[in-house]
Amino acid sequence: MANPAYQLTIMDVRRATRAGTSRPLKISKIILPAVKFLTVNRNPGGGVGSIDHGMPRLEPLEPGWETFGPDDDVFTGMGEMDKWTFGCAYKRKNGAPVPARIEIEGVITEWAPDEGSASEFQKMSHKFQTVTHYEFILNGKELFYFDEEEIEIRRDGVSLTQPHKTAAGISFGG
Repeated sequence: MANPAYQLTIMDVRRATRAGTSRPLKISKIILPAVKFLTVNRNPGGGVGSIDHGMPRLEPLEPGWETFGPDDDVFTGMGEMDKWTFGCAYKRKNGAPVPARIEIEGVITEWAPDEGSASEFQKMSHKFQTVTHYEFILNGKELFYFDEEEIEIRRDGVSLTQPHKTAAGISFGG
């Protein structure tokens, strides 16, 4: 059976910690981060090749968004840890829209205006770093979850870190 693509139909970015911060009419795009697992290289002196081994750890996640014109609210708390929600709707061909939520706990560390002219909207890019919590839920299904304090990474609802925490005798989080 074919697996038709999802089409992003509407999106919003808002602070999860403050009501009234929705900005759907300012958003030009959202930037979901690349999820890259950390690798450790092994290149044995007596071997014939180098191998990168995947680890149950992630490289830093760096989501962001872009707006049409300045987003004056973004400067409140810039450089400080905060919680944000990307709310989206996706649709498959001939299907009903389904919700997507991306929950982020991180620090907005970058604000970058593009070149501007009076004949077009100037765009502004916003980037998160120090992301300590990230989750992506599509149509009620947890596709990806990361939390630094819980020492937890889940893919499709399944913990990738629990076996390692159990082996290490770590009993909290997750």
